[in-house]
Amino acid sequence: MKLNDYFWGSLRFKRQNIAPYGFRVAEPQHDGTPHWHMLFFIESEKLDALKAIIRHYALEVDGDEKGAAENRCDFKQIDPNKGSATGYILKYIAKNIDGEGVGEDKFGNDSLLVAQRIDAWASCWCIRQFQQIGGASVSVWRELRRLRSMFKDKKDSLLEQARFAADNSDWKGYILAMGGLYTKLKDRPIKLHYDLNIVEETGECLQSYYDGELILKVKGLWFAGKAIITRHYSWKVEKA
Repeated sequence: MKLNDYFWGSLRFKRQNIAPYGFRVAEPQHDGTPHWHMLFFIESEKLDALKAIIRHYALEVDGDEKGAAENRCDFKQIDPNKGSATGYILKYIAKNIDGEGVGEDKFGNDSLLVAQRIDAWASCWCIRQFQQIGGASVSVWRELRRLRSMFKDKKDSLLEQARFAADNSDWKGYILAMGGLYTKLKDRPIKLHYDLNIVEETGECLQSYYDGELILKVKGLWFAGKAIITRHYSWKVEKA
């Protein structure tokens, strides 16, 4: 599946009230073609519909060519006797970061060298290697981890729950504080706060190169009608 295919597939998921939760990893095949591994948790009664949508987009272009039906799209259900869902996806994450603890691949190549090549491939073609699917925003999680002071006010107790969970790497606690798995983005209690991207020396508001629109950048979090600033400094690269 191409990224654009996944976008349209997501729309079809929404129309059929399918909300998968999981993770995606992209890695290269021998010819450099992106290959996806997706781990999803889904209600059992919606599994067949999810498979049908993914298979449709996987075979949409030249789906009748030799081997396409057998090789382009493959589904496996996690067997607890063979390992956990975490163990399955962890292997693909590790081999695409630094290869630590993976050993050799099935072709006998050292995983550390393979990881370096994958990193170069992703950098060269601007490929997003990892993506969380469903659940609460990872960007909000990252901004919460910038906060170091507790929120002791009772009205901010939910914000403190989310901050504490993020600061202690408790993803489950963070998801629960954000309303659970299936809460829509607009209904999440904590959102990103954006502000204009301003050049401090001149006061100029930066504009998009293509359409001239003002550029917004993340400045913090938005909770209970107020902004919480998490980014207090602006950094720039200068010649020595």
